[in-house]
Amino acid sequence: MWLNGYKFKFWLSREIDGKIKTVTVKRDNIGDYWICIAIEKEYKKISATSGKIVGIDFGLKTFLTLSDGTQIQAPRYYLQTLKELQKLQKQHSKKKKSSNNREFARKKLAKLHKKVANSRRDFFHKLANKLAKEYEYIAIEDLNLKAMQKLWGKKIIDYAFSEFVNILSYKVNVIKIDRYYPSSKTCSNCGYVKEDLNLKERVWICPVCKTKHDRDINASINICKVGASTFGIDGVRPIIKQATIA
Repeated sequence: MWLNGYKFKFWLSREIDGKIKTVTVKRDNIGDYWICIAIEKEYKKISATSGKIVGIDFGLKTFLTLSDGTQIQAPRYYLQTLKELQKLQKQHSKKKKSSNNREFARKKLAKLHKKVANSRRDFFHKLANKLAKEYEYIAIEDLNLKAMQKLWGKKIIDYAFSEFVNILSYKVNVIKIDRYYPSSKTCSNCGYVKEDLNLKERVWICPVCKTKHDRDINASINICKVGASTFGIDGVRPIIKQATIA
């Protein structure tokens, strides 16, 4: 490949299986060049044909809680590399401005940030593929991520909920329910709403039907039910964990 009079070798990461529409060459902040090819082709989601719908609750203690009781933890890649990032940031700030040493330190820091982002994205794609093969519909809450980031800061950035939802939406039918629906406070067994439920209460007992709830599982069950009923999906089987009476 020739670019601005220079010859480059490139690695074709995947086969081009469509009609090429545009070709864009980009250079990232590390100095690597990327060839971005936009193609036109018929796209089909890989979602299952099982007719199953599952509700998912995003949380701070657990990344995902499914309405069948499954809980999925996300590797916190940013937290795992935080000490190394801070060390490289300190080294970069100490270098003389406009010097070669400062540029070298900047690239080293940028490479680590890129590694964190790539590791997180790889985990998201693998998880989304797994869910898409098992469920035809996935119901989630329409989260107010800006407000959540103000409250919990770097933890929300590390979990990158919005990036995961975007990836998931390409692979399966995602149904978003109203963010103001009290999924955690509503008893999934009888419908009672516990208005005074606070964030520290991880387990609560419904005063009406005496059902003992795990906060996150209860929320995901409600999300699943509301997702199926609100959008009028016929012929689907909600996947929920059966409530137990205390």
